[in-house]
Amino acid sequence: MDKPDLGQIMPSAEYFADYDSAYGEDIDSLLAQTQLIDMDAMSKEFASHFYNHLGEREESSSVLSRLSPQERAHLHAKQAEHLCSFLQPRMCAETQYKRALLIGRFHELVGVSLPIQMETYHLYHNKIDQLTLGFDLEETLRAKLRSALHQRLQLDLEAQIASHAQFDTAIVQFHAQFDQAIQNASNLADMMRNCLQVLGDFDGIAACLFSRPDSHGVMQIEAEGGKDGHAYAETMRSKKVPFFKTNPDDPSGKGPAGRAWRSGEIQVNNSFATSENLHPWRAEAQALGFRSSVAVPLLDSSGQAFAILSLYSKWPGFFGATTREAMLRQIQQSMSHAVLRYERTRVVSAELGQTYRRYLNNNAVQMFYQPIVDLRTGKLHGVEALARLLDDDGQLIPPGAFLPALGDAGLLTLFQSGLQQVCKDYLDWREQGLDADLSVSINLPPNGLGQDVYRDSVFEILGQWSLPSNVLTLEMLEDRDMQDTAQRDKSIAEYQSAGIHIAQDDLGSGYSSLLRMDRVACDQVKIDQALVRGTLQRPLRALEFIYHLTLLAQGFGAEVVVEGLEDQGLIEAAAILGADLGQGFGIARPMPAKDLLGWSRQWKFPVDAEHPSTALGALAGFLLWDHKLKNVSDWPEMAVNFVKEPWLVHRYIERNARTDSELASALERTQILALQGHRNTKYRQMRDELIELLVRIWLEERK
Repeated sequence: MDKPDLGQIMPSAEYFADYDSAYGEDIDSLLAQTQLIDMDAMSKEFASHFYNHLGEREESSSVLSRLSPQERAHLHAKQAEHLCSFLQPRMCAETQYKRALLIGRFHELVGVSLPIQMETYHLYHNKIDQLTLGFDLEETLRAKLRSALHQRLQLDLEAQIASHAQFDTAIVQFHAQFDQAIQNASNLADMMRNCLQVLGDFDGIAACLFSRPDSHGVMQIEAEGGKDGHAYAETMRSKKVPFFKTNPDDPSGKGPAGRAWRSGEIQVNNSFATSENLHPWRAEAQALGFRSSVAVPLLDSSGQAFAILSLYSKWPGFFGATTREAMLRQIQQSMSHAVLRYERTRVVSAELGQTYRRYLNNNAVQMFYQPIVDLRTGKLHGVEALARLLDDDGQLIPPGAFLPALGDAGLLTLFQSGLQQVCKDYLDWREQGLDADLSVSINLPPNGLGQDVYRDSVFEILGQWSLPSNVLTLEMLEDRDMQDTAQRDKSIAEYQSAGIHIAQDDLGSGYSSLLRMDRVACDQVKIDQALVRGTLQRPLRALEFIYHLTLLAQGFGAEVVVEGLEDQGLIEAAAILGADLGQGFGIARPMPAKDLLGWSRQWKFPVDAEHPSTALGALAGFLLWDHKLKNVSDWPEMAVNFVKEPWLVHRYIERNARTDSELASALERTQILALQGHRNTKYRQMRDELIELLVRIWLEERK
């Protein structure tokens, strides 16, 4: 398997300068204390505790279940080695970062989610604190060593976050290449060859086969791709293994391909070693190193399968990872349409791009504003300014259509025109009596962050309209390719010293140091709406992610804005999880400036965080409660009192008159079992049942 080019995602020297105090001869001399302990026994004990902890979580336990005993033993050894690596002298930040990037890639490929990784780092922190307390050092030196080791942990986490982000970027690039492969084809054979080439080049995919059934229900392979695609296809053609079949009564029809054909649903095999109904293919697949696979049915307009795309990976659980779910569905949709009708994705033609630039130069920019509200009080906190273009017929053109046609000059013109309109609209709102503390956010292009022309434009335009700087928030998606980080940090500091607020759109991208976010403090961090939409597929995972990111950002002194709040349940959950601000269609859609006053007068905050009205809000409350139970479980008397107090789920039941419901019964059983402690197996099982029930109720509420 090819590994990623680390040079493409390694930060600059300025990034690593933030961690100078965690390395060097003075820290090495303090690390000599580690010679006084049995590192082998200590690290093995930690690894055992670490995996016992993971075994208590459904998601991580599922990942571990795909591994053989030998592989689990290998992981235990690697985990022990990982802890020891933080205590090594003569280490440098760059070396540690490179190693953590590879670990992060491994976690992404086998389906270990970022929230799980972020959560487990507190085990490392606790172990480091425990170790340093045992060292014979003066308190100042002990604090210095502990701080250095915590910084090493922080660097490790950032690298793993960057590795996940790099994989997300690779998925985006894959979709672009995949669409291009479809567009460039003039017949089915060329299209399949192009698509399977792109699929086979994707990190983690070793083989791909496209097959359709003949008149006997035998799936005939029509195209193959990936490094091992031809070899695996040959095992079928040579009859070492059977072809896939559609007949459910035939053993060759019981595998993922047969099930996908009959159900029309994507069928994931997380492990060739343990999954059922794979006996006909297991030996040859494992001989080629395949560990997991997926069968993607291509569907016609009636939802019936007409072909199967089979993909194989040398990583267990590769296709079961959350980030792969949307990718597989996109592949399914794109290939289904292309095979049936050769549909091509629309691109911006040169002529249309010229038209968009003409609108821009003719000042046809119209700003729309989406309210941002305080999730504690419901009060209007600010608005985000969003650009539209007006065409010759007065129709609005969304940014997704025209932004790809704008070069650097066009983006600067758009920013300047938009900011001029923002200033005018702000003064109009003030005259109408809107809150003088209202803030307005506007997007700053990534390449504008370190450019003097953008800085000069901001201060010049604010001065023209005699507006104080603190009314403005600049939303920045940091550019990973930006080399002059010193200029970037200087620009951020200059904006902030003038009172302009800074909002960062990409917490968790890994391209900006979290330590730098503390030293050059962001005023806001926005949790992207794509994550919030994940509550529709995996509600608990999405809420966990929001919770941990909120804690992380607030720990650095930044407000947290949750985007994509499309209904009351999402608004309620974000408020209960502690986010500061919210934005989304459930609060208001983007609107012209003239409509904001009317909206603000009729707006009523639909949330009481102490008494949730939705099952999703109740689930968010239970998530917080469950985390607190884990923290107090080591103090039995405190835990008993804590369990007996009313939960937000109780209040949800009372508010919605569900006192005789299945939910009330499940909650009562959960509360009784919680008295046995967070680690109790029966409590964990009942906890999961309660979560599943709340999810089901919430999905019914959405209907």
